[in-house]
Amino acid sequence: MIGMIKIVLWCGLLITFSSLTTVGQVDKEKWVDSVFNTLSLNEKLGQMFITRISSHVKPDIRKAIEKRIESDNLGGVIFTSGSVARQARITNRLQADAKIPLLISQDASSGLGHLLDSTLAFPVPLAQGAISNDSLIYWISREVGRQMKVLGIHMSLSPNANTISTEVTNENILYGDDPHSVARKSLLHMKGLHEEGVLSCAKFFPIKGIEVIDQKGKSHIKLYHDTLVSSPYQFLFQQGLNAVIPNATDLPMFFEQKRSDLRKKLSDNTLQEFESGKLLHQPLGFNGVVIIDIQTMQSVTDKFETGDAELFAFQAGADMIISDDDLEPALRKIKKLIRKEKQFGARLDQRVKKILALKYDADLSKRKVIDIDFLESNLHTINSQLLRIQSYKKAVTVIQNQNNVLPVLSLEDKSFTCIVAGDTSGGKIFYQSIKKYTRANRLVITEEAQEVDLSGQIIIVALFPTTTEKTLQNVLRVLNTLQAYQQIIIADFGCKIFKPFASGFPTVITGYSDTGDMVQIVPQVIFGGLPAEGVLPVKYGDIPSGTALKTGVLNRLTYSFPEDAGIDGNTLKKIENIANEAISSGSTPGCHVLVAKEGKVIYDKSFGYLTYDKQFPVTDETIYDLASLTKVSATLQAVMFMQERGLIDIHKKISVYLPELKGTNKKDIIIVDMLTHQSGLAPFIPLWPLTVEGPAFLPMYYNSKQSISYPLQVSPTLFGSNILKDSVWSWISYSKMLEKPPRTPNSFRYSDLGFMMFKQLAERILNQPLEDFLYQNLYDPLGAYSLGYTPLMRFPGEMIAPTEMDTLFRRALVIGTVHDERAAMLGGVSGHAGLFGTANDLSKLGQMLLQEGNYGGQRYYKPETVKLFTAKQFESSRRGLGWDKPVQGEWNSPTSIFASPRTFGHTGFTGTCLWVDPEFNLVYIFMSNRVFPDRNDKLIKTNIRSRIQDVIYEAIFNYCKTTECPDFEGKIYSEQ
Repeated sequence: MIGMIKIVLWCGLLITFSSLTTVGQVDKEKWVDSVFNTLSLNEKLGQMFITRISSHVKPDIRKAIEKRIESDNLGGVIFTSGSVARQARITNRLQADAKIPLLISQDASSGLGHLLDSTLAFPVPLAQGAISNDSLIYWISREVGRQMKVLGIHMSLSPNANTISTEVTNENILYGDDPHSVARKSLLHMKGLHEEGVLSCAKFFPIKGIEVIDQKGKSHIKLYHDTLVSSPYQFLFQQGLNAVIPNATDLPMFFEQKRSDLRKKLSDNTLQEFESGKLLHQPLGFNGVVIIDIQTMQSVTDKFETGDAELFAFQAGADMIISDDDLEPALRKIKKLIRKEKQFGARLDQRVKKILALKYDADLSKRKVIDIDFLESNLHTINSQLLRIQSYKKAVTVIQNQNNVLPVLSLEDKSFTCIVAGDTSGGKIFYQSIKKYTRANRLVITEEAQEVDLSGQIIIVALFPTTTEKTLQNVLRVLNTLQAYQQIIIADFGCKIFKPFASGFPTVITGYSDTGDMVQIVPQVIFGGLPAEGVLPVKYGDIPSGTALKTGVLNRLTYSFPEDAGIDGNTLKKIENIANEAISSGSTPGCHVLVAKEGKVIYDKSFGYLTYDKQFPVTDETIYDLASLTKVSATLQAVMFMQERGLIDIHKKISVYLPELKGTNKKDIIIVDMLTHQSGLAPFIPLWPLTVEGPAFLPMYYNSKQSISYPLQVSPTLFGSNILKDSVWSWISYSKMLEKPPRTPNSFRYSDLGFMMFKQLAERILNQPLEDFLYQNLYDPLGAYSLGYTPLMRFPGEMIAPTEMDTLFRRALVIGTVHDERAAMLGGVSGHAGLFGTANDLSKLGQMLLQEGNYGGQRYYKPETVKLFTAKQFESSRRGLGWDKPVQGEWNSPTSIFASPRTFGHTGFTGTCLWVDPEFNLVYIFMSNRVFPDRNDKLIKTNIRSRIQDVIYEAIFNYCKTTECPDFEGKIYSEQ
């Protein structure tokens, strides 16, 4: 009984589907017949023709083309390049004036971004061919189809299902050289377009031919096709391809030219294209529209007259003809042919009805107007951006990795040079992306010969489509001078002339094209932020297609956009208003905000200038004085290191490790209490007044010139003696403690003194200067090359944000030397202040701690160490061990009210902060020089830092409310 019910249901569904199909077919035939019956001969002929137009051309030229489209009653238009808004306006105007709706076409094989301004560019077909998960091809074409519908485009001149590159079918528009893979990807491309109601016109169907002489001596062109090469097209024919543009190649030259009438005027390729309709429709059973592009026809004689090409194409069986010329001569000759030979009139009627049926399939039976007002928002959806970035990531292919150089694991004690072939914008982007991971020099090599010394360095070379042979030879000449042991990484972004040399290099990675997205992504693969998952789709010099050297990740930060990490980008725009408020109110002359979520830097923006005179803007390379962030980003890291390795026990007294404190009031201070600021140390003691007498600097402490006796740079024109270090330590050791009742614990009182003492502790236990230890064991391996003390020894002053015009102590502009006076007295190296760095490099430290001690394939701490130090220690205090933490539900919390209890971080007096929230997998950094030109508390009073942090959490919550994350990698179609 149940089986019978199932049969009845299936029969019902089949009958319903059949009825709907029949009704749809009847409606289609009615519309085609009703339109056809209104057409004159001129209008019928006009429907066969398509012309190209660009919205970028001058207005007078564009108007002339528009007038010809209207007067000739053309059947369609192919847009080439231009802008979105202009193209939409032209389309609306053309469709409004057209008696019969125009079929609007565009080549969107890799999205509209390669043709139209302000649209997204997806990977070129060759890069799509490298994507191992074919479902992404379907999603890409669906998204492209959706965007085409928004712009009123009905047919995409794609895919190119060829497997052989020719002058016409250049390699970049191939999916690959394997027919099975090309057929599968081409089908998914077509299906994706169809799903959005967009037609598909495959390009460059390969045709060959020979001339055959019959018994009467008359010549014929006999066409054939290589079944292996054309098999992807035949697959598309069976699956409902709408249209095809043939491409003729390799016609032998052994026939008798005098016996071929057409051969007198047309080239071999043109002859084949004329006859292609017969081959496609009859033996191959193609039911779609055959389109001939007149521009590809080659004349072999000056007797080739205007209109002949269109006439011959019409005779040969083309359904539609692409022509950019004046059609009057062609129409006159075709009409003459129709009057002379009646069968051509019947053929014209058949073709016109086929064209009208194609237009019905494109939904042109209904007049539609493009909505100009919301074009950008309709085109740039979150899903489209996510899909675009994911497809670029999946396409990157490693094709040589002989010594497992990729991904680059160790950055410690390494020197990198980025060689850019040609002074290109892509080269600049590539270099900036490399510098996100490590310090690197940049060398631009052009056609001019140059001598360089790159011995001992790791070389990363970027090659581009614009790289000339002479430039490439200069690059190769430089590389040939390097030692055999040096590592050379070649990053190719579509430089075809490099391929013959590729197998001679042990490490080669390709992104196939030089789009901005790809140029930024490849460095992320090189340094292990992203994996390499691509499969080489075509032969690369001597390297066979199908090569797939997959590489893994090293848990380094990557760089993307908000939605890629689950954050609403529109909400994050509020940060700009808050940052600009800070600047306009005089809270700070400039600032930098960085947000990383899920291991991805998704907001990294500079605002304002280094000073209020607006001479030098803040950039992502601006180095800031981190002030009290030194405590957690420098000194605390040494303490964690020592604790984890058993060199100290934080539950013991500090005097155990610093015996000189046993005779002082510091003898019983426990390290844990110092880390949580409840040891009874005084909050602050002034030290610099002890080294001056009135306005004069005491000569035992200072000199205006640097020397062996005065090595410590206090300011650009003031240098301290070595005895300052001993004096400062003595003053701290014998400083007063806070008063409290006997046998009661000390309450929380924030103090710099504890961390000044931790520096002494670290240097005593580790037996080396704190700055050297941190650079060798932390900053250099992390690739955080800007983090460190005394930045003027490594960077020019113009890269560093000035802090204060000090009128009391140093009596000079403080720039590049530490703002804190006590740290300055120590030459800029102290446990509580003195660290400088960029937001990007500080984020690497934050991410390492977020990942519980692991970063870049190296382990810096055990997870339990990080958890111990970042956890709240006492009920009476919010503090962790060294780290500050939020106060849940209280207005005076140093963080956003939305920060989770697991959050840890710190602020800096100069206007900086670092907050890490493991609950939300989040790192937030704010950099500013709020103390310039003098100390004010506007930034603090207006809660700029915590308000920006509020926006970040709001963006997370808003994304969760409004966004449904797509799964672009789900299986769409089984292999057929």
